[in-house]
Amino acid sequence: MGPFEAIAVAVEDGVGTITLDQPDRRNPLDRTMSGELVEAFSGLFADDAVRVVVLRANGPAFCAGGDLRQMGRFSQMPTAEAFDWPGRIVELNRLMLAATKPVLAAVDGPAFAGGMGLAGMCDVLLATPQARFAMPEVKVGIFPMIIVAQLSRSIPRKHLLEMMFTGDAIDAAEAYRLGFVNRVYPDAAALDEGVKAYAERFKRASPSAVRLGRRAFNLLSEMTADQALDAAQFFVMPFHLGDDIVEGADAFLERRPPRWADPTSGDAHA
Repeated sequence: MGPFEAIAVAVEDGVGTITLDQPDRRNPLDRTMSGELVEAFSGLFADDAVRVVVLRANGPAFCAGGDLRQMGRFSQMPTAEAFDWPGRIVELNRLMLAATKPVLAAVDGPAFAGGMGLAGMCDVLLATPQARFAMPEVKVGIFPMIIVAQLSRSIPRKHLLEMMFTGDAIDAAEAYRLGFVNRVYPDAAALDEGVKAYAERFKRASPSAVRLGRRAFNLLSEMTADQALDAAQFFVMPFHLGDDIVEGADAFLERRPPRWADPTSGDAHA
């Protein structure tokens, strides 16, 4: 992967970390950063050594959203180019829907517009009181279209529309109350410890269960309840017939940590 201009990527002890790394520009989600995020997430999802992915940011802001300087030139672009401009962001959203590993967002500053959407793509969102969330697009003459696909799955409809129509920000406590944020930590140091604790908990899970289960969850959540029940009966079969349920049951009865076998590599993970 890389080299990268707008982000930094590191892998340590089964945890892949992507850091938005343009703090002087408030980490804008422009074409460069969105393209690099697609490459980085794709690489970490494909890396058998990575069990959990963490998304965080350098600087006082998590992500200020799209680059208004670039977006202000839309009217001078050919129609096809203007249409294609957010293509990498759409690709990133699709990639995150099909993620094969847990993704944590650690937010310690404003996450606005596309930045809020970026945080909302992640499975678990951890924050500090410094975090704020907003979709101020209506204040500059546009509407937060693309992030609707993700945020409508995380925030109740009326609260989401209120935020989109007003552009007003909410703090971390309100985001927690709405269910958008999983946990609020008192400061950045506590947030770092929280990220480590969550990563360790996720690493104990069966990699194949997470890989298959996350895909099944996205499919089942889009179905009616009756359809989901019928589909789930089929989706559960790979778990019943796989090796991990045998290892998991043996480990439980023997009171030891399970040694999961990664189905993509044949290697065991304790």
